This record gives sequence, structure tokens and C-alpha cells, in this order.
Amino acid sequence: MRAAWRVAGVLAALVVVSGMMALGCAPVSGGRPSVAVAAEETATPGIDTATSTVDATPAVPPSSTVVPNITVAAVGDLLFDSAPKRLIRAEGGTAPFTKVASRLKAADVTVGNLECPLSRRGSPVPNKTFTFQGDPRAVKGLTYAGFDFLSLANNHARDYGATALADTFTNLRAAGLRWAGAGRNRTEAWKPAFIERGGARIAYLAFSEITPANFAATSSRSGTAYSYDTDKVMSAIKAAKKQADYVIVSFHWGIERNYSPTARQVGEGRRAIRAGADMVLAQHPHVIQGVEFYRDGLIAYSLGNFVFSPGNVGGRDTMILHATMTPSGITSVTAEPCWIGYNGRPVPQTGSVAKRILGVIKKTSTSRGTTVRISGSIARLRP
Repeated sequence: MRAAWRVAGVLAALVVVSGMMALGCAPVSGGRPSVAVAAEETATPGIDTATSTVDATPAVPPSSTVVPNITVAAVGDLLFDSAPKRLIRAEGGTAPFTKVASRLKAADVTVGNLECPLSRRGSPVPNKTFTFQGDPRAVKGLTYAGFDFLSLANNHARDYGATALADTFTNLRAAGLRWAGAGRNRTEAWKPAFIERGGARIAYLAFSEITPANFAATSSRSGTAYSYDTDKVMSAIKAAKKQADYVIVSFHWGIERNYSPTARQVGEGRRAIRAGADMVLAQHPHVIQGVEFYRDGLIAYSLGNFVFSPGNVGGRDTMILHATMTPSGITSVTAEPCWIGYNGRPVPQTGSVAKRILGVIKKTSTSRGTTVRISGSIARLRP
């Protein structure tokens, strides 16, 4: 898919240039789902000084040409500690994604939340109930599965301190992965990441409302884009919209194991769409919350876990959300049910497990005014 965009872009450019030369004109540069047993293959279980945020591409206005449709695959929390770390040690960095990689990398843009640092250095921060340190070999899995954007704006990014966070930046950058929501200082943490697909420029922003206060980036300390100041968040979204054709925003928010978004989540998610976001893709509750269409945009209040070692049964139900961003709004939205095995690996589901997970997706989404039609092992969602 991505290679096809590149070929199409080159051909289109040649046609335009040839036509203009024929007219004697110089070419003009332009922008460009009782609990059933799920199917699983096993039942047992020095700080970097380079630019850390994302993309060195200068900020430019979105393209004045026709903006193409862009397909998106989105998942929730990606944790490479606990069971997933043991899986990586046994089978290698790509092991967590072997059952889902083809589905993820088929999209033009693939996104998820990196719920841990990727480092072998640092120490767990004191007085914190849960601290995670992901195996850096997970980067191979992230690239293998086609991830483009990762959110680092969460309550675990700094679990092993500044050194481990800096290692995370280095490891992601070396693999060509872009991220948002964390940086060497506040300015970097709040910057969007950018990527181009087929002539469309896509911006990605990430914010956390769930974090220890000392995880927040400041002018002199690395950390996350942590804020309860909604006005500042919306200003950042508006600024990103001026620089991109499409804007995707990640929020780490809500109440753990709660299947319904809070009033704050709803208000803030809708406001983000009004500010210019095309999609709001959120996480932290560790269960699936509803998908809502609002104006021309889409809000996924919680995508749940994805690569994870959940402490409850409901936390193993998850999904891949597929959608298409178009200049006139979000279309072709489907949810593909997956179940997280006891080794932390997500596996697409059919049969009774798929039916159960799709039931969760339908219940939580229809409560948000969304129409959900279940066809086989897929849920199709529309306003």
C-alpha cells in the first residue's frame, strides 16, 4: 500500500511537469472483540543529544493539491515488560506481532501507545506501584508490524528515569519510528510528529492526563506532554492543523476498567475534533470504550490493551480499529476483534470469542450514538 502511494505520487508529478512543459510553463513546486476460551497458539504462559521528538521536516502549510484518502490502523497499549518481555526473550523481538502484523502494516498509517521505556539502563522510580521497562528488541516488532506513530504520553514513559527515556528516543529514532508526547523538554514533548503518505501530510500529537507530576516535561527536564489545561492542548491541535492535511491526536485519560468515558473525556474529545483533529485515538482504561462519530471526525475513547499482560479477564479483549481519513470526513470504519494470549500476544478471533468481543464493541459504541453492524468477525461502524 505504502509503496503504491510512492509510485502514484511519482507518476502524478511526471504528468503535471510534462503537461506544463508542453504549455511552455515552468513547473511550480507544491506541497505535496460466560467467557469463552480464545484461540492462541500457546496456553501457558549516556543521554542522547540528538533531536528527540520526531521529524526534522520543516513546518509547511498543507498541500494545495487534491488530498488523498489515508487508511489508518489503530491499537491501544503496547507493553514490552512482564509476559511480553518473556515472549521476546524466548522468540525474538517480532514475536508479539506475529499474528497481527499483516493487518497492521496494510494501512497507510499505523499507530499505538508505547506504555514503557525501551532500555536496559536506569532504575525504577521510587514510590510508584507499577514500573515497567520494555525490552529494546521490541523495536524490531514495531517496525515489522508497520508502526508509524507511537504515543509516549503516558504514566510509564519515565518509569526508569531520564536515562531510560533517552534510550527510548534513541532506539525509536534508529528504527525510523516517529513519536509524540515526550521529549527532552516541554517544547519537544508538545511538538507533533509528521509523516507523508501519497502527497498527504499527517500530523500526530499525544497528551497524557494520567501521570506522576514529576513525569511532565519542563523547560529543563525530559518527560511527557502532561496537561489538564485543555486550552493549551487545543492550541497545539490548531497549530498542527495549519501544518498538515490530517491530524491524529492521542489522549491517555479516563478511569481504569471503566467501559464508559467520563464527561471530561467526552468534552475534551469533541473539542479536539472542533480544533482540527480528524481522529482522537485514546487509551489508559485497559478495556474497550466506545467509538463515536462527531462532526466529520471520530473519537475512540479507549482502544484497550494490545500487547500486554493484563491483570483481569476483560483486559484481554481488544481490537484493531480500521478507518479511512478523507477530506470530507472519516469513512470505512471497522473493528477487528483480538484476544491477548497469556504470553501477551494479540491474536485475531473468530467464533464465540469474536462474538463476545464484538458485543462489547457494539454495546459501548451504540451508547455513543454509533450504528454498529456485525458481519462475521468484523464490526462495521457508522454514524
